[in-house]
Amino acid sequence: SEAAFGKQFIKYWMHNGFVNIDQEKMSKSLGNFLMIKDVLKSYHPEAVRLFLLSNHYRSPIDFTDKAMDESSTGLDKIYKLLERTKMRTETTSEKETESRGSVWNHFCEAMNDDFNTARGIGVLFGAVREINRLLDKTDNISVEFEKTVRSGRADIIKIGSILGMLSESPQTYFDNKKAFIISKKSIDPVEIDQLVQERFKARKSKDWKKADLIRKQLEDMNIKLEDGPEGTVWTVK
Repeated sequence: SEAAFGKQFIKYWMHNGFVNIDQEKMSKSLGNFLMIKDVLKSYHPEAVRLFLLSNHYRSPIDFTDKAMDESSTGLDKIYKLLERTKMRTETTSEKETESRGSVWNHFCEAMNDDFNTARGIGVLFGAVREINRLLDKTDNISVEFEKTVRSGRADIIKIGSILGMLSESPQTYFDNKKAFIISKKSIDPVEIDQLVQERFKARKSKDWKKADLIRKQLEDMNIKLEDGPEGTVWTVK
């Protein structure tokens, strides 16, 4: 091949571990193999990627519904943080967006450690937890605080782009996820919106008993409500 293409032959070989299904090796004879196209019918592509990258490439991976659900929840947490910090970055300069902070440096250290994506994912979620903690506890917003949040957010987005994740805006991601779950669970969004509106009216008239009954009714339908200053947002559990 060197004679044909004039390029030096590769010096490195990377052998990945096997993907198992519920601790069983995938095989056609056992009938327990999964194709990517089938997995994507139930899970977001980025959740699948997050699941795979959360394990070291040389280690076996055990594919389970529980593990995939955890990856989906983890992906939600990252997108929620990006949505939460969006307003803080609208006035960010291009130079600030391109700057790399401690999160980025720790991620690079992980990737330089035998392409340790599992450790890199740990850095990513560590940054998400830390930024959420800062946002929850900080009352006095300082210039340094804002700089830390913006730098951390920029690092998270950069890491996501390298790992092939966080390619959508938070709103697009959650809208698409809601539509996917609605179609999968045969939920009528019009009915949900009507119940949410009835609950809003009950709360406005201080009929707390009725409002609680509607919330309970929605919970029984696996609908989660999040009340905010701009209204109530509902998601599917």
